[in-house]
Amino acid sequence: MTPASAAGLLAPLGAGRGSLVSVVGAGGKTTLVYRMAAEACGLGLRVIVTATTHMGGLPPSVTGPLILSAEAGAESALTRALEREGRATLLGERLREDKIRGLPPERVDLLLEQADLVLVEADGARSRSLKVPAEHEPVLPSRTTHLLVLAALDVLGVALGEESVHRVELVAAAAGQPAGTPVVEETLVAALAAPNGYPARVPAG
Repeated sequence: MTPASAAGLLAPLGAGRGSLVSVVGAGGKTTLVYRMAAEACGLGLRVIVTATTHMGGLPPSVTGPLILSAEAGAESALTRALEREGRATLLGERLREDKIRGLPPERVDLLLEQADLVLVEADGARSRSLKVPAEHEPVLPSRTTHLLVLAALDVLGVALGEESVHRVELVAAAAGQPAGTPVVEETLVAALAAPNGYPARVPAG
């Protein structure tokens, strides 16, 4: 995704002040979240990026100030970051150098009281390009206003297998397609529209 192709995402999606956008699925969630954060910040909105699942370690040039809620002074650091830079990434605690725990969804709901826009990576896909969620996924805040479900088009033509698809057995069942056969457009449509998949996870209201 280039900056040009990502320009103007908020308005077409109807997202802006007062929105809590949860991004789920597979293929580019983190990139999309930070493109949207940069756009919102450029519009003068105060933005918090967070996750309800684990997130990989990212450089400050991407995240802006990174604040861990498990550390002392996190709340005041968040307030200062929003005042000075208009954006911040708030996560839970560092598990290792390349993995940080996210926040409980109830905590994410409260962030709307501190920022104009909250962007949440609410699903994990282990860097795969396509996914149908298990029963316990995704982890959505109850105040979610927008649910964006992603799939990466680089999966087209690739064999339906662990290298490119997360939860292969669920995708295969949704598409009625055996593992090992090529992923086609119909596979993506079936996976994203599976009645027991992401459509069933939309919060009430």
